[in-house]
Amino acid sequence: MNELVEPLTFASIAIKFKLSAAPYIEHQMSTLASGNSPATRWTKRVTILTLMADTKHCAIPETMLTCQNRYLIPAIQALQNVQFASVFSYARRPDVEALQALSQIPTLRDLSISFPGYQSGHETLPLDAFTNLRVLTLKLTSGSIRTPMIQSIGPMVARYPALEELTLIEKYTKHDGVTNLDIFFEDPMHSPSFVPSLTKLTLRNCSEFTMSALSAPRLRSLVHLNVRRRKGNIDASFWRALAEIGAKIRYFNVYPLDAAAIRYLASYEGLEELHIQDHGQSEAQDFSKEVFHTVLPCHRQSLQQLTFSCFNFRSWCITDKYLGCVLKCTALRNLTLLYHHPEENREWPSLPQEKIFMDLSTLLTRITERLGKLETLKLLPIRHNPYFASGTGVGTYLDINDKTFEKEICESEITCAQIPAFQLCWMAHSRRFKPVEAKEEGLPSP
Repeated sequence: MNELVEPLTFASIAIKFKLSAAPYIEHQMSTLASGNSPATRWTKRVTILTLMADTKHCAIPETMLTCQNRYLIPAIQALQNVQFASVFSYARRPDVEALQALSQIPTLRDLSISFPGYQSGHETLPLDAFTNLRVLTLKLTSGSIRTPMIQSIGPMVARYPALEELTLIEKYTKHDGVTNLDIFFEDPMHSPSFVPSLTKLTLRNCSEFTMSALSAPRLRSLVHLNVRRRKGNIDASFWRALAEIGAKIRYFNVYPLDAAAIRYLASYEGLEELHIQDHGQSEAQDFSKEVFHTVLPCHRQSLQQLTFSCFNFRSWCITDKYLGCVLKCTALRNLTLLYHHPEENREWPSLPQEKIFMDLSTLLTRITERLGKLETLKLLPIRHNPYFASGTGVGTYLDINDKTFEKEICESEITCAQIPAFQLCWMAHSRRFKPVEAKEEGLPSP
């Protein structure tokens, strides 16, 4: 019976160094360290939470710190079948020995490190010791990805071509200076036949960084790019270089867009997911036209997921002309659209609003007719809220907006012969999507 139960029970374990774990942590750790625990045979995923810093400035129970210092490294060394590891600590100084112990696990393929209190000036993370990783995720404070961190990540990316996914996330803190990410990816000397394995790159930070064509050779196998930044500069040379070497990204979510990125997207075919989010800069009007009229036609046969979730709704809301471009993407399975929902409730004084509106029944009918593979349609109703929509009355105002839009959905009529095969959802002001059921005759109903 144990042979059936143990693989499921001990497939994933968590090592928690916090006060709530005090009653059992020493027994757990000593058993793991001895090598006699079933976890040493069956554990594939380990999570290590709240590593404690050995410092006099922290109020740490001595028994907990002693337990960590005595058993943590032997316990990690006993887990020789682990494939996924996650480490979380508030300590400013990373536990280098724990990371080095993890790096010696031959089966480890996926590592996530979250050090919200880490400061790169204290100690360099020994990331270059991990030779077999396929996936690496780093969540650090802003400004941590500086020279010491680059000295760890750069050699690992350069020397170990097995790395397929890299995620760098920085928590926001005030920090001056610019990080040159080219140092991560600048191509070392390799044979002409060398093909880099890095296919997925995610950058989410508030520090300022730069990236240029120097990074492109190392990223020529990239198929998934997710860059969310407040300050950063992906130079136009980077996008030109990707186009020249024939890199074809299939998942694209980059904020903010610029003209060079749009030209790159229009240079090839095969994009499967495109996400346009948060764009609010003044020049977004021109970019929206380019995306709808130039980018979408290039990928109309391959695009399966398309998302528009932007602050600048005057540029990105769906219109009759833009809908025509979307409907040519016949492979779409998931579609999220901004829908302009101007205020019509007489209870509230209305301000003049720009007319960027299309009839809801027409929108649903045309999508039903043309997008036969669509599985999910999400609508984000949006309007220019009047100046008084704040303070104590904002909740009531937004509730009325939600009820009004839900009523309009329920009263809309799909006039084509087909019955909608997709799930229709709309976003309430709570930022949660609410599903809408469809009646048999094709009329949406609550």
